[in-house]
Amino acid sequence: ANTLFLSKNYERLPDLYLKALKICDSLGDNSAKYNSIVINQHLAEYYHTFNQKDSAKYYAYRAKNISEEYHNDDLLKSLLLLSKIEDDRTAVKFYNAYIKLNDSLVKVERTTRNKFARIRFETKEIEQKNIQIAREKLWLTIISIIILTSAILIYIIINQRSKNKELQFVQKQQETNEEIYNLMLTQQEKIEEARILEKKNISQELHDGVLGRLFGTRLSLDSLNMATSAEAIETRNRYIQDLQKIENDIRKVSHELNTDFISGSGFVDIIKSLLETQTKAYKLNYKFDYDDSINWEDLTNKNKIHVYRILQESIHNIFKHANANIIKIGIQLKNNVILVSIKDDGSGFDVNKAKSGIGLKNINSRVEEINGQLSIESVKDVGTTVKIRVPI
Repeated sequence: ANTLFLSKNYERLPDLYLKALKICDSLGDNSAKYNSIVINQHLAEYYHTFNQKDSAKYYAYRAKNISEEYHNDDLLKSLLLLSKIEDDRTAVKFYNAYIKLNDSLVKVERTTRNKFARIRFETKEIEQKNIQIAREKLWLTIISIIILTSAILIYIIINQRSKNKELQFVQKQQETNEEIYNLMLTQQEKIEEARILEKKNISQELHDGVLGRLFGTRLSLDSLNMATSAEAIETRNRYIQDLQKIENDIRKVSHELNTDFISGSGFVDIIKSLLETQTKAYKLNYKFDYDDSINWEDLTNKNKIHVYRILQESIHNIFKHANANIIKIGIQLKNNVILVSIKDDGSGFDVNKAKSGIGLKNINSRVEEINGQLSIESVKDVGTTVKIRVPI
């Protein structure tokens, strides 16, 4: 209808306006009320165009009354429309009301615009502050990560250096112990060589000197055994028998001196010295049982060093971890295999967890070096038994 009005095609007007108004009035909701205001304004304009004043006023007032209840913008248009339709004095009144309402609306709009501008400004400030806070948080997070990473790296480096120093100390200690042991073996060998040499000298002196003279004396007595008296013969025979007995005794002593004592007994003395020294330092008691029939010369010097170090490491581990009171060391020979057992009455431990420890790793490494076998049995609060098989 309004399109026809604006195009000045009045053929179907005002029927379309009235039909639309009737539909809006029948609905009665807010949207229909708004549309009703607009249709009433269009009808007022339509009748004002054709100078039908009463009808124009009717619909203009109707639009004004409805817009006063619902929409200020539509009221402004209704007041302007009435200022055009009414007589001069009333028109002036409506125009003044229009100006006043328009100024009020402009003021409200300006105030609202200012509020929105302030809100936009404050929102922008808040956004900038949030961005700044986010940046600060980001930098704080980055700095915290850098500090934490640096601290972790420093800790790792310090810890690794400490471990390296500890490892170097352990290696140095092992080297020192091996040097000490080698010196002990060398000293023992020198002592043994001197003792053997001295025994040979004594044996040779007995054989070449004393035995020779005794033998000559016996021959002289035998050759002088020409006297025929029974007493002389008996006396000479008794002297000769005594000389023969002395000769046999000296020969026996010479033979024993010339025969080396049980080979390798020096290594057992070294083990005894180790046990006495370490158990005394660690305030432990010990028992040592060993097989005298073991010929330690059948075992290489390298393997003897490993056996010595295994015993030393085991005693150290017992002192450090087991809280034991007594240690029992046993060394036996069976089927060309030396069986070494180390038993304590300590607190025991979890064998699977302890395998990664440096002490057990060292022991296991040495057992592998001598192609031996290692077995460990440990019971909590009962004790631990370490068994090693060393092939000859």
